Amino acid sequence: MSDILILRGQHLLTDPRLKAAGLIADGAVAIQNGTVLETGVFPALAAKHPGARVLGNGRQLLLPGLVDAHSHGRGLSPIQKGVRNDFLENALFDWAYMPVLPPELTAGVCAWRHLRSGCTTLHHNGFDDDGAEGARRARIAIRTYLDSGIRLAFSPGFRDESKLAMGGEEFLETLPAGLRDKAKTLVAFDRDALMDSYFNLFDELHASFNTDDSAILLAPCWAHGASEAFLTRVRDASDSHGNAMIHMHLLQSPVQKQWGLRRNNKPTVQWLHELGLMNERTAFGHAIWVTEEDIALMGAQGATVTTHPSCNFHMRNGITPVMAMRAAGVNVAMGMDDKTINDDEDAVMELRMMHKVHRLSTFNLRERPMDAYEALETATVNGAKASGFAGRVGALLPGWKGDAILVDLERVNNDPWIDPAFDPVEAFIERAMGVDVNTVVVGGKVCVEDHVVKSIDVPALSEEVRKFCAKGLTPEHRARADLLAQIKPYVQDWYAGWETGLVDTPFYAVNSRV
Repeated sequence: MSDILILRGQHLLTDPRLKAAGLIADGAVAIQNGTVLETGVFPALAAKHPGARVLGNGRQLLLPGLVDAHSHGRGLSPIQKGVRNDFLENALFDWAYMPVLPPELTAGVCAWRHLRSGCTTLHHNGFDDDGAEGARRARIAIRTYLDSGIRLAFSPGFRDESKLAMGGEEFLETLPAGLRDKAKTLVAFDRDALMDSYFNLFDELHASFNTDDSAILLAPCWAHGASEAFLTRVRDASDSHGNAMIHMHLLQSPVQKQWGLRRNNKPTVQWLHELGLMNERTAFGHAIWVTEEDIALMGAQGATVTTHPSCNFHMRNGITPVMAMRAAGVNVAMGMDDKTINDDEDAVMELRMMHKVHRLSTFNLRERPMDAYEALETATVNGAKASGFAGRVGALLPGWKGDAILVDLERVNNDPWIDPAFDPVEAFIERAMGVDVNTVVVGGKVCVEDHVVKSIDVPALSEEVRKFCAKGLTPEHRARADLLAQIKPYVQDWYAGWETGLVDTPFYAVNSRV
């Protein structure tokens, strides 16, 4: 038998950037040693490699694997853990009641849910991965992901400010004395020691897991939770590790926008630029509450934005001005952020959300909307760049990673009919779902075949999750959550009116009061 794997499709899309010119009818891709050897029509490749294993029935769509450029790897969503989604500033307190699953379960579930819907690359963007416990969870999660076969970008997260509320010390003074004393324990920490432990962890993970097949990124949790001292160290760490990608949340809410103006006396994007953190090695999650000047600067500097349409609706965030960003040259990538529209991390459905939400950017009848190929770019080549795999992942080109999916077209084409002349990629974006993904190959390894995830014992994993969650919260966990629930109304008062003057002129005009 040959060591070559051939995937065969009724249609093969080699590179979404080529649009329809990248389509090959009765196309196939040959993968050897984890990389694409060649593409072409199936009969020619089959004749050239007579002993190769062939997957695909010739009636499927063959695509580059999808990329989730922003996930937190929680496995279960807040909803599954019994907590409703809300404004981020509310949710940060509500989420305290969510059970915290062991990392082998969260990473296992996250990998399973991504693979089954055609996601071959996942960026796990960590949150508060500082201290010994954060480091322990990060190591276990990485090993679990890699065992699943999914391609992994992993960024341990850290924040040295705003762990309770923005303007923490001043906020504490607004609390009643008894509550203030309890809240101090939530904000009192040795910043320098935790910062040192964070960079030690990054160095260790980078040395152990940053390879041609996986990436370790830096992740200040969010711009408004990072001091200049911390961000300077992040920049220097990136420099010393070959311009390692840096990923941080940015301007997810108008409250964050206001805090940046108050703390830095300038827009947050400008502040980051002056710190040397607005360039091709930086990716920003959400970036909803940006200005036209911000977008122009981001585009000129070659920065990336990961946008998460469903999450932004779940969290009442708003809409990232994707069309303006793309026009300015910003690299826009798709992320799912653990909160998809069906609450199931269906990457294909999230692609549809990307395609549909950004049809709202104009009422000019001559201005075209985002097309299917452009939507697919955000979840392939653009996502690869955001995740540290630029030029290696996201297209089926010779020498690139052999990450591909086969999508069944039976339901797409025959429920009950579709015009056979209709563009197959347009049909995929308009009608397919994750359940239509038949086969998933990552680096030449078959991770899903005939809709079955081969690398994960899904029934056993699901049973372990149910057993753990059935235990409920520990008394210590519940006491901390109850304390945060008492603090929440004071945080709401603290932020009251911060959005004034910042929300009046939208990029996307979806309706009008007058």
